[in-house]
Order: sequence, then C-alpha cells, then structure tokens
Amino acid sequence: MIDLHQNVNTLESYAERYRHLLPVVSQRLQDRMNYSTPKHRHPPMIDVTSGKVQWQESQPQIVTDEVALDKAKGALVGLAIGDAVGTTLEFQPRDAKHINDMVGGGPFRLKPGEWTDDTSMALCLADTYLTAKRLDITLFRDNLVRWYRFGENSSNGRCFDIGTTTRYALEQYLIYGERWFGNSEPETAGNAALIRHAPVAIFRRKSFYNTYTESERQSMATHCAVESMRSCQFLGLILHYLINGYSKEDTFSQHIITLPVRALLINAGEYKNKSRDQIRSSGYVIDTLEAAMWAVWNTDNFRDAILLAANLGDDADSVAATAGQIAGALYGYSAIPDDWLNKLAQHKRITEIAEKLFNLSPNE
Repeated sequence: MIDLHQNVNTLESYAERYRHLLPVVSQRLQDRMNYSTPKHRHPPMIDVTSGKVQWQESQPQIVTDEVALDKAKGALVGLAIGDAVGTTLEFQPRDAKHINDMVGGGPFRLKPGEWTDDTSMALCLADTYLTAKRLDITLFRDNLVRWYRFGENSSNGRCFDIGTTTRYALEQYLIYGERWFGNSEPETAGNAALIRHAPVAIFRRKSFYNTYTESERQSMATHCAVESMRSCQFLGLILHYLINGYSKEDTFSQHIITLPVRALLINAGEYKNKSRDQIRSSGYVIDTLEAAMWAVWNTDNFRDAILLAANLGDDADSVAATAGQIAGALYGYSAIPDDWLNKLAQHKRITEIAEKLFNLSPNE
C-alpha cells in the first residue's frame, strides 16, 4: 500500500509487482519507442494497428435487458444524485461539517436536488450521442459551450460552476475551433472528464473496445493529460462490467489494461486497504477516482456509498458523482432511495435520457 502522491520514481519501483496487469506490447512497438529496459515512466499504449486485441474484448451481458437497463439508469441518475448530495460540502475542509441526506446549500446555495457542472457536462455528452448516434467531438464541444455561455443543461438555467481547465478548453475552442487540442500538461489532470463519463459506458455497453476508445476521446474534448484520459478508460471498464451484470468482486478485481502508474495502482486495488485518512478527495483525477472506488468498496448499498464519498469534503460533489456512477451501475436505479429521487432536479428527464442511451446502443 502506497501514497499515490509519492514521486513517480518511487511509485514505479513499487508498481513493479503489478507489471503483469499491463498488456504485453509488441517487440516492434518496443523497438520503435526505444524501451530497452523493463522500467519506463509511462507504460506504452498497446499496438492496435491490427485492430482489437484480446484484453479489449467485450464482457457479454449476463443479466436480462431489464436488469441491465436498471443498472444503466442507475449509472446516470446515480451521477446526478451524487452531485446533488455532495455539493453541500463542496470546497469544505474534511470534517468541517457532515451530512446524512440531500440538503442543498453549499457554495452555490442550491436547492435540495439541484446539481452542478458534473451532471451538466454528462447531459451535454448524452445529448451528443442521442443527436449524432456516435461521439461527435465537435458537437460535444458545442453542447458544452452552450451550457457554459447560456446555461443549457443546467439545473437552474445558468452555468454557475465550471472548472478552470474546462473553462480554458472551451475558451480556446471558441478561438481556434476544431483544431484545438490542449490541456495535455500533467498539472491539468483534473477530474472533469471522469465525472461526466456515464453516457459513454451506457451507449457503448455492448462494446468494451468502443467504450475504451471513446472514453479517451470524450476526455480529449477538454482534458488531454494522460492521467485524465486513462482514468476515464479505467472508469469505462468498471462501468462496462457493472452494467453488463458482473459482481462487485469481479469488477473490483485486477484487470489487464494500459494505465500510467498511479491509475495502475488503483486497478491493483491498493485503495482497498487504506483508511479514510489515507484517501484524498481533491479535484485531481487520481484522487477522485481512488476516493470513489474506495467509497463504493467499503459500503454495501447506494446511499451509504454516496454519503461516505460526499463526507470526504473538498471536491465532494465530484467524488460523490463518480461514486454515484459506480454505485448506481452496481446496485441499479431501483436501489436509489426514493426520497432522493423525488428531490432530484429534472429526475424524469435524466431517467429518460439514460433509457434512450441504453436502447440506442449499437451492437459494436
């Protein structure tokens, strides 16, 4: 067990024990990238020039369509629920205050059930799939711009919360158009792409390969840092397993997937043995992913997972929204407390969007 904020050299040395979780790259790719030793700062991407490889194969759905739909609805509605619960403690130091319900308030003085940028961006992403029947990055960015400038897909008609990196990406897109791809520096590895992710996993539920590739692409609309993109791909894997009916134990086990070292250690399950004091809940994508996985792992129902995540404080809404995607896909929409569903802003609309994404899911 290791602190993920240790320096990279220390983390890579520790992570050697988990090297079996990285896909084996071809010798041709190793030679081309000049990896002459087993240790390298960023594990190379798998050589996919010949198409899909074994570890990218889809997990077959092992539950009925009715159950899978319940899980898909749970992922998107769970995101919004977590967002609405967590916003009360957003930016609060840990343990400055505790909550045990959906009460609103917080830095934006929201009504109980109103949500923030996490859900707004997820709805922009969902609208992209429903309109284009594919991931059209230009359309997605246009949807984000309309939210940013005019408050579309907001819980109260205005954009009152947006991350610095996301704002910069949209401003640059407005200036340079489709050719802009930036925010690739490591210090820009925020969690905005992670917290909006559920629509990808729902629409692409029948194909892990497409879930994997589009997880990266939707991140690139605003966040091109390696840790942001790969964390989204890992969350895509988790949601792919859960929506298709796999157990918590199977889903939270170790998987073969290309990840940088900090995300690799999350995949390895290092968080499972950490105490609450060892978990961070900042807007750094690695902190958010680890905290969300930890919260769901250490609870056995949706409500407790959300409250455990939200009460970590700091970027509480984002951690709870990410935990909500996971817990919602694990336990299903039917396991979300009715009192929270009744308070949730635009509950019916969000549920219908999840159903449409599920029903429009292509075979590949």
